[in-house]
Amino acid sequence: MYSGRRPSADRRRTRSRGFSLLDALAGVTFIAVAILGLSAASVALTRNSKGADSTSAATALAQQKLEQLRSMPLNATQLDPGIYYDAGNKLKADGTSGGIFDRSWLVSLKDTPRPGLKTVTVTVAWTDSRSHSTQVASFVRCNAVPCQ
Repeated sequence: MYSGRRPSADRRRTRSRGFSLLDALAGVTFIAVAILGLSAASVALTRNSKGADSTSAATALAQQKLEQLRSMPLNATQLDPGIYYDAGNKLKADGTSGGIFDRSWLVSLKDTPRPGLKTVTVTVAWTDSRSHSTQVASFVRCNAVPCQ
């Protein structure tokens, strides 16, 4: 019986019904590369999130010290011009000792917008995989004009 089709066409049609091993390998390779890319992005996001947490904690520590200095009496020795270091350095994010943060502050009579003010700059530095620091600055009134 003659069906009008060539036998080789039937063979080709039966071969193309499924996936070949090469198609499956290409698909698995594509999925593996996509998963590796996503995992690398996940690691980078985690690292950036940790860095943002450290920066936020350092800024809060600097702001806390600045508020403490602003609430001191005007003649406090910690408001005399100079550089000061926190006694409990290597602070934790909550301000207690035993962490990674070093806090210092600089009291200066320079760069003030008007007489009778001191510039107070609080710096918090820390090291994780590299060194970082953040600064907060403000002005504090002097106990007498001109400032001493």
